[in-house]
Amino acid sequence: MKPLLEVTRLNKQIGTLHLQDISFTLEPGYIFGLIGRNGAGKTSLIRTLLNLYRKDSGSIVVNGCPMDTMEHEAKDQIGFVLDEFLFEEKMSISANGKYFGAAYSKYDHELFLKFCARFGLDPKKKTGHLSKGQNTRFQLAFALSHQAKLFIMDEPAAGLDPLFRRELTDYMQELVEDGTRSVLFSTHLTADLDRISDYIALLDRGQMYFCMDKEDLLERYVLLKGTREEICALHSPKIIAAVHEPFGSTALAEYPEPSLAEGLVSVRPSIAELLFYLRKGGCIL
Repeated sequence: MKPLLEVTRLNKQIGTLHLQDISFTLEPGYIFGLIGRNGAGKTSLIRTLLNLYRKDSGSIVVNGCPMDTMEHEAKDQIGFVLDEFLFEEKMSISANGKYFGAAYSKYDHELFLKFCARFGLDPKKKTGHLSKGQNTRFQLAFALSHQAKLFIMDEPAAGLDPLFRRELTDYMQELVEDGTRSVLFSTHLTADLDRISDYIALLDRGQMYFCMDKEDLLERYVLLKGTREEICALHSPKIIAAVHEPFGSTALAEYPEPSLAEGLVSVRPSIAELLFYLRKGGCIL
């Protein structure tokens, strides 16, 4: 089965931000989480993947369709949930579905209305009057109604209450269950990455610091805990960062040899802890 998304050596200059040499592949059946601080380039990357920003170089291929030469066929297979609202705010939910659905070869209005009912949306309501949560539900219902294969979401859980955040991540997992669809989403909420992501990419200053299987990523790094004296005595290129606090000291190590951890407490970091220590070590902003 071919990848649903192939990005190869993608470059894009947007003001002072430069997306540099970004490459990754997303196979069907997986959830890909993109994390990074505000200004790291997450939204710019997503807009470039959707061809809302024209790339400077590199390639983007959606389910075998190059965005350069088969843009309509590529976008026909993408469902999006964006923070920026691209629909008509003065039209109703139902009217928006019909109007924008005409651009997709497999749009099914009855299916759209069924998803609206499932998500608790009134089809007669103007989209300009939707709350943040309703906006997300509407975009998700529309994406599902044209049988998208690749779902691209930019901070879909930002500003949502905890209950709907949990519902949204459940929907995302449901999307990939049959192994034919995939989700790429950006977030600054590390708990969502810990919970549902199969792959995690860290974007920092327009560059991908890492892009890895989540389990491999969490096995790559280890937190070593001990006294200040014990941590200060560690001398190895494997040590990335050390943090000293009143209640103890901690070092972040990458693929440490067993001897390095002798006499220390060794634990696997959560995504939030990993980012904290990478920042402390000056690896990322």
